[in-house]
This record gives sequence, C-alpha cells and structure tokens, in this order.
Amino acid sequence: MNAPLILCIEDEPSLRDDIAAELGEAGYEVIQAADARDALERLDDPRPDLILCDIVMPGIDGRALLAHLRSARPELNGIPFVFLTALSSREQMIEGRRAGADDYLTKPIDYDLLRAMIAARLDQVARLRSAGGREAETDALDRLTVGVVLLDAEGNVRHANRAARDLARVAGITLEPRVAGTGEGGRRLTALIARILSGSEGGAALWLEDHARRVMVLGRPFGAGPTRDAVAMLTLSDPDRQEALDPAVLRQLFDLTPTEANVARLVAEGLRRDQVAARLGVSPNTVAFHLRNVFDKTGTRRQADLMALILSMPMTWSDP
Repeated sequence: MNAPLILCIEDEPSLRDDIAAELGEAGYEVIQAADARDALERLDDPRPDLILCDIVMPGIDGRALLAHLRSARPELNGIPFVFLTALSSREQMIEGRRAGADDYLTKPIDYDLLRAMIAARLDQVARLRSAGGREAETDALDRLTVGVVLLDAEGNVRHANRAARDLARVAGITLEPRVAGTGEGGRRLTALIARILSGSEGGAALWLEDHARRVMVLGRPFGAGPTRDAVAMLTLSDPDRQEALDPAVLRQLFDLTPTEANVARLVAEGLRRDQVAARLGVSPNTVAFHLRNVFDKTGTRRQADLMALILSMPMTWSDP
C-alpha cells in the first residue's frame, strides 16, 4: 500500500524542508511547492491525498488558491485542504474556515499536532470512501420524505430517491431515463429543467396539480453535487404533508455541525435569535456566530432565505 501523499505549499524554503522531513519520518510522501503556481503544476501527477498551504505567499496567496480550486477544480473537493498561518486571531481563523479550508495550523508549527491532524483528516476521508461509494453518497437522500432527483448535464436522471418516485406517480411524472410529464404541466417542467441545466437561472419552481393533489417542484444547479456526475437537483414536495425537521438530516445535507444544525432548525421554525439562544442555552452572540456559518454552508445570505431553503425541503428521517 502506497504511503499517503502530502502536497506542502510554503514559500519559506527552510520551513518547507522541515515539514517535509517531519512528515517523511512519519511515513508520508511529500511534494514540495514554493508557491501557488508551482502547486498547480503538481496537483495531478500524482494527485495528493492532503494539501498543506501557507496563507501569506507572494503572487497568489493561499486564500486565492483555495478559491480557484473550489471553483475551477471541484473534483478536488474531497482532498483535505489545511492552511498554515502565523495569524492566530479568532477573526483570521473564522475567515479561513469561511474560505473553505478543512483545517488550519498556526506557526510556529507543533509537529506532533500536525501529524495528529493529518492522520485524523486522512482517516476521515478513508472512512467516507469505504462507506460504499455512490450508495453512501445518496443514502441521506433516500431517507428523506422530500423527493430528490439528481440530473446530469444531459438531463438524464442519475438518482431519484424513494420519495421522488412516490411523488412523481402522484403528479403524473416519469423519471426514466429523463424527467417528463404530460400536458401543459409537462411542458413547463421540461422548460424549467432546460433553464436550470443551461445555467440561465440559479433556481426555479412550479406547481404540478392532479385533481386534488399538488406537488411543488424546485430546481437548482450546483457545482460539486452529492455525486460526481450530477450537475442539478430537483426537489418534489407535497405542501399538505409537512413534517418536523430533523437536525441529523440538515447536518448530512449541508455539512453542518450539531449546533449549527439545531440553530438552522429553530430559525426555520420561526424563532428569533434571542429565542434560539434561550432554547439552546447559549448567548445570542453564539447563535449569531453559528448562524453566519450556516449562511456560508447553505449559500444563503439572510434569515428569510435560510427559512425558505429549509422549509422547501421538509426533511425528516423516513424508515429505510
């Protein structure tokens, strides 16, 4: 079995050499890069298992490099990205998290902590990969009461959970190999999907009615979706069957911490920030801190947007 490969991006040669030596003694292979441009040339041959990156570098700094990778190389999102920084203030740490980093270490580097952090991150990745590939990726979707349909760039259905199949039957929608309907509703649905796949709209919605039953269809594109071959998602929901939100599902869908998931759930239920603080037994400032993280992870900007997003997806565990 090959040793895990670490890409170390650090403009200070002596520190870069020290890191490489320490990690080499710990059993890792290390690729050294003096700056971001050097790193971009070394990303694929071979591809690293983890990236260590200094924040303050000449030319392209660490944050700009991470932003580039997140937008231009979504296939690398599964590689842990760790910032190395001499800036240890609370604000700088929060900013690093918001930039999309998986972790950070402050300088001077504690090498025992560095080795422990790398081992933990690589173990986390290994557990996720061994959980069952595509089956594990879609497990959370299959346990929702909201219907979720994942589409590839050609509009083919890559995955439809059980709730989607049930609601599709109610609304007269077929899901294989493409989503299609009949009559005027079917034409509107086809047009909605075309707009989402073309990127001309960040999100769209419509109602499909069949006698006394109504199904809401929401569509949105995404860059790096729940599966590597999906580029857009449709959600199907029945407004007459809203159920209680489960924080565990919020955590899985949006990669929230337990506290962030509880904050998001209570906000979606209409509680004010001071009421959320009282319910959770924390300060309003703590609620505001977690809410900012929730906004970042869900792509929303305001409390009203967050409520609309979550309430459009009535998430609760259903029996397997």
